[in-house]
Amino acid sequence: MSPDHLDHQGYKDPRSRQPHARAATSHSDAPRARQVARRGRLQPIALLALVLAAVMVVVLVLVARGCATDNASGQMEAGAQQAADDRTSTQPADSVSFCAVGDNLANESTLTYADSWSGTTGDLIYDFGPLYDNVRNAISGYDVAFVNQETTLGVYQGHGYAGYPSYNTPDSMAQAVSGAGFDVVNTNSNHIYDTWTDSILNAQKVWAGYPNITVIGSYASEQDRQNVRTVEKNGITLAFLSYSYGQNGYTQSQLPNDYYAVPWDEEAMREDMARAKEKADFVIVYLHMGTEYTNTPNEQQVEAAQACADAGAGLVLCSHAHVIQPMAWVQPSDGSGSTLVAYGLGDFVSGYHKPDCVLSGMLSCDFVRGEDGAVGIQNVVWHTLIEHAEGDTDTVYLARDYTDDMASANELLAYLDDPGGWIRSKTSEVIGSEFQVDQ
Repeated sequence: MSPDHLDHQGYKDPRSRQPHARAATSHSDAPRARQVARRGRLQPIALLALVLAAVMVVVLVLVARGCATDNASGQMEAGAQQAADDRTSTQPADSVSFCAVGDNLANESTLTYADSWSGTTGDLIYDFGPLYDNVRNAISGYDVAFVNQETTLGVYQGHGYAGYPSYNTPDSMAQAVSGAGFDVVNTNSNHIYDTWTDSILNAQKVWAGYPNITVIGSYASEQDRQNVRTVEKNGITLAFLSYSYGQNGYTQSQLPNDYYAVPWDEEAMREDMARAKEKADFVIVYLHMGTEYTNTPNEQQVEAAQACADAGAGLVLCSHAHVIQPMAWVQPSDGSGSTLVAYGLGDFVSGYHKPDCVLSGMLSCDFVRGEDGAVGIQNVVWHTLIEHAEGDTDTVYLARDYTDDMASANELLAYLDDPGGWIRSKTSEVIGSEFQVDQ
């Protein structure tokens, strides 16, 4: 956890703005009044002249001071504006700031909070916005922000809203996710068939009402699936692909198709990658896979990430384990460049009473076009995140904004003797020292 007011990557804190140096002021010399004397006495006319001269002195001094002060103030404001312009001009023109978080789950406790936050308990109106109040500014500060919407948005009739094990989340979650600042939402996970196709079709309809969000992982048809989703910012086009290891309780042959929830298949991924590379400067792949509650990637993750790197992915994002896992640079088999892999972003929101599930991460980086025209990754940072539950509060914090006293009051960390110290040590243990960590 870092000191207060320290800007994190992608979020410009207005408190960091430094005033321009005040210009030196100049004062004109006051004119001196001439004293007219006759035989040691001032004549009436001379006395009047002296008074007028004194008044002139005062006026001139005040005018001089005012002009100098106005000049200094104007220079300071102009300098501050110039400094702001200079800061903007130092940012690469062909660059895109990016962040990604892990699983957004609505468990029973989350539903209870959202029900109460809406004003009237039991009216089937849910407000999930407060979950993201303390990270909204940070997330919105990036050009492109990604989240995995783990739980599907299902219809209430015949199912009821529910948490684990068969999730069914109210439609209003989409509004909260949009309001939190996310631009790309993955809806492909092992829970997408929790209430069968009703949820899938409803979710597709709901997300279609948010044209500001690019949705990946679940599609209306095979033709729709082959239409690779892209996001263009600042002259750079990013393509997004998504795959899941499987569906709870079903084999692929039992499912109606492979486009409602795209399964991991290396051959299909290579075909998708070829289409993506035709449309975009840079390809990002999301993999929903991993061994739950394990801080190390499993064999499937490692092999799939390598296959994506070999096919041309520049960034691979993973979640599903519900805990954080390492990041690594993976070398494609042809030796060209390197691919950044985040093996486990953890649970962004879950409400689980397990410390490891309360701790997650936000990956941030910049996609920058080089002199050769190729787009690469720079400024990689892991920002530690904490879900905090206390009383009627459930919300996510950046660890840099999170004190040890707050950690001690977190009901989700109640089993730890030193929760603040554990947050720091666990993150360092898993993420390591190769990448910058903000906490």
